[in-house]
Amino acid sequence: MGVAEQKTPGRTTLLAAVNTLLMNIGEQPVDSLEDEQIQDARIAQQTLLEFHKDGQTRGWSWNTEYQYPFDIDTVSGEIVVPESAMTWLVNPYKYNGRFVLRGNKVYDKLNRTFKIASTDAPINADVIWLLSWDESPEAYNRWSTIRAARVFATRMLGSDSLANYTAIDEAAAKSELMQVELTQSQPNSLTGGPGMGPMPTYSPELGLRRGVYGGVVIG
Repeated sequence: MGVAEQKTPGRTTLLAAVNTLLMNIGEQPVDSLEDEQIQDARIAQQTLLEFHKDGQTRGWSWNTEYQYPFDIDTVSGEIVVPESAMTWLVNPYKYNGRFVLRGNKVYDKLNRTFKIASTDAPINADVIWLLSWDESPEAYNRWSTIRAARVFATRMLGSDSLANYTAIDEAAAKSELMQVELTQSQPNSLTGGPGMGPMPTYSPELGLRRGVYGGVVIG
């Protein structure tokens, strides 16, 4: 099924977002993303996905999982982490810095090998996943679209003044996204909030010092 045919009621499709970038520089919208002959549409899609990925690296409640178990591949004896894992961090208190990610494989620094003993598996890690357009929240997709539209216009036209979307539009979209994030993540002084992870020990004062996330005071 082509991208243009993938529609979710109430959500903005990737095609619609790409057309937003095109119309932002005065270009005609396209009917499909599969025609690679339309250079502007191809560049618009690349720019959009660039910023869609970039914004996810900071970690949100919807693309972050704590203590996710990774098991050994029965054939290779190694732990292979999916490419969609943008960050992979183990609990330093539990493993004492022994396991790290090298490439897409877990490396045992103590034994200097990629072969992981069955007694050590599964290895739990905090992961930030790279999610697709359709898997991401609508508020995040809108923010990504406006960010990408402003940069796309600058790259293609060479002037921010020619772009329809402004820094004010981008800030408003981010504010809406942060409201959705705070509602969903329910941060507090004990866990430290989204992207910080649960604290290894009970330390309320540290949680209170961490009461600012993304410039928004939450505690």
